[in-house]
Amino acid sequence: MAKVEPMIGRYVHVNVDGIEYRTYFESNGSGIPLVCLHTAGADALEYRHLLADEDVTKNFQVIAFDMPWHGRSLPPSGWWENEYKLTQQFYMDFIIAFSEALELDRPILMGCSMGGYVMLDIAHKHPGKFGGLIALQPRDFEPAWAEMSKWMVHPEVNPANVIRPLIRSLTSSHAPEEYRREVEWIYARCGPGVLSGDFYYASKDHDARPFLEEIDAEEQGLYVIGGDEDYSCYPEHTDKLEASIKGLKVTRMPEVGHFPPSEHPEAFKQALMPILNELRSSYEKKTV
Repeated sequence: MAKVEPMIGRYVHVNVDGIEYRTYFESNGSGIPLVCLHTAGADALEYRHLLADEDVTKNFQVIAFDMPWHGRSLPPSGWWENEYKLTQQFYMDFIIAFSEALELDRPILMGCSMGGYVMLDIAHKHPGKFGGLIALQPRDFEPAWAEMSKWMVHPEVNPANVIRPLIRSLTSSHAPEEYRREVEWIYARCGPGVLSGDFYYASKDHDARPFLEEIDAEEQGLYVIGGDEDYSCYPEHTDKLEASIKGLKVTRMPEVGHFPPSEHPEAFKQALMPILNELRSSYEKKTV
């Protein structure tokens, strides 16, 4: 018989500020909801390994969705009338609206890159709203993405030729070659202007430096995971977060780059499982 993977893909209509977004998501498993946020310019395909991992799905309902403009989630009606720019407010509002549309009870959020950045913003703006926050490759502030975004929309530059080597440079040379190429392919499908639009949030509308010391990581279940071979998130970057955020636990992964769930799923799993076990224990105590 043919191998059939267990995840199921569906669409949910998410309303934010009176606009409806037909949003694609995949899910598998049962138990505590674990909502996964993809990196800038990518989509939920980055979490395909986690969605099929029985060690995770036996206790967690893993849910990974494509943000509007990404993957299989189309932009809303009239999208051509305005330039796409992801803002902090819309990003947080959409994550909350998506969770509410699926009627999830205090889900755990996990996001990578810009999905990791927004964990810090949510911890500040919406403390206690979620069952836990796992930030992968997070930064308190990273202005370099804005400089890169200029080349993604330059009329003399073919963005398809720029994106693949850029993405490959962010992966680890120790990661399986098949998966490094897979990340490249995910990004090769990125729509025009989407990556630069995401970089607007990542570089201009996200700056957690003023409020890091106001966050209580233990109270909110906030964790950080970083790959050592990601030049956008070196150990000194997460050291700064650890020094500033009360009770923050940081896990570093050697020989892993910017896209842990997709470029090196086995190394990522080793780092993630202890955190999921801690969050599961805490979650169950609070729901008794």
